[in-house]
Order: sequence, then structure tokens, then C-alpha cells
Amino acid sequence: MKFTKIYIEITNICNLNCSFCSKDNRPLKEMTEEEFTHILKQIRHYTKTIYLHVKGEPLLHSKLDKLLTLAEKYQLNIRLTTNGTLLEKNYQTLLKHNNIKQINISLHAEHNSKNYYEKVFNIANKLSTKIPIVYRIWLLNNYQLDKLSTEIVDKIINYYQLPKVFHQKVEKENNIKIVDNIYLDKDNAFTWPDDVKDKKENTGTCLATRTHIAILVNGDVVPCCLDSKSLLKLGNIFEDSLDDILNSKLFKELNSNFQKHILIANLCKNCSFQKLKFK
Repeated sequence: MKFTKIYIEITNICNLNCSFCSKDNRPLKEMTEEEFTHILKQIRHYTKTIYLHVKGEPLLHSKLDKLLTLAEKYQLNIRLTTNGTLLEKNYQTLLKHNNIKQINISLHAEHNSKNYYEKVFNIANKLSTKIPIVYRIWLLNNYQLDKLSTEIVDKIINYYQLPKVFHQKVEKENNIKIVDNIYLDKDNAFTWPDDVKDKKENTGTCLATRTHIAILVNGDVVPCCLDSKSLLKLGNIFEDSLDDILNSKLFKELNSNFQKHILIANLCKNCSFQKLKFK
């Protein structure tokens, strides 16, 4: 089995406290170099690309440079998702690593930084000389711009001196080119799924277990990056081999039923993302 990507949560610590992010009681920690190395050795036969993302702000990691170097050693490409507030601080570190293939910047981050957007756009322009940059925004259902999204798009239009019709482009297209090597992507807003039992919807599918899995900061392996509470824990990569985890009963059941458009887990039945994307 090969995955197009594997999510790795190198830290669940964040410098912001955005209202839309899921809340949990997990201990705050960051992966050690030894833990990250163990994971890379396990996953390198299953994927060529890792996403530094689940929860937390990856640019907060105290050994970020060393982790990126380790990923290069094991010939793994990196895509990372950030709230953008620490890009300038990590600018030189990010530029020195050739295996960083994309930086996603969530422009919906709830911050109190003065001139946040201008600072993000300025540093993104510098990084884009080497690394593709993707600005991310959330839209209402049916990809309609709400008030905040409209304001963000306005800031992009003003900064990059784009025509006003760019608004219409945002509602109709995906992965929109702003300038060379800088893009705007969007998705419908969603709520983080939970293990509630009041849903009766059993039909749907997902790419979890089929194109990707996620590894949380404590080593728990879960089907997707929305299982931030490890509700569908498949195993722990520090205790079990990834081979054994991918041969577990739960993994096989989830994978098989997703292919048949059957949802067997309460978490999946309550996930708006699968309904929006794959139903």
C-alpha cells in the first residue's frame, strides 16, 4: 500500500487560540528528534510526501531545522500548514531546505497582530521565489464568500493590485493563481467531527486510509487529519510497527467500507467534510 501523503503532527502547541479549531485535553508536547526519526523510518516505504499538519503550529517547533534536515535525509518531501505569524522568524530555515514543496497559509487565523495580512503577503512573496505558496480561506456552503472571506479577498486584491472581478473567480474556481508561485485555494467551512451517536447517516465515503493517514504528536496513528482526538486510533507507531497498524482489523474495515460508500464509525458519520467532498 502507498499513500499520496501522511500527516505528521510534530507539535500540538499553537501560538493562537482560534475559535474554529477543535478543543481537546491532550498534553501539549512536541516530537523529539528521535521520535520523528523513528516515524520517518517507518513511513518512508509508504509515501514520498509528509504534511506537517493536524493541530498545532509547526513553525513553533524548537528543532524545526533539524526535523526538516531529517526529512531530507530520508528523501521525503514536505508540505506544511501554518497560520503565517512565524514565517518571518523562520524565513532562512525554510529557504535552506529543498524538500519543502509547498507552504499553506491559513488566512482565517484569529490573531491580534497589527498589519497581519501585509506582513504575511510580504514574507510570502520572498518565500515564493523558491517555494510555492498557497493562501487558504474558508467559504460558506456552495463556496459563497461570507463577510470575513470577502474582507480577506479584498486585502489580496488591494495588495496584489488585482481586478475586482477576482471575487467572482474565487467563487467559481479552485487553486487560483494570484502571481507567479502564489495561489489562493478555498474550501467550504466545516466543523470538527466528534464521536456522537445521534446521526443515522450510514452512506458516504472518504479518502482516509486510501490516500492518507495521520500521526499525532504522541504517536497515535489515525485515519485522517480531522481525528485530532484519536477517536479512531489504529495503533501507536512508537509501540507498534506501521505494517501491523495497517493490517489491523479497524484499518481494514474502514478502508473496505469507504470503498463501498459505507460509513461504520460515528466520527465519519458526523464529518461534514466527507459529505461535502465525496458523497
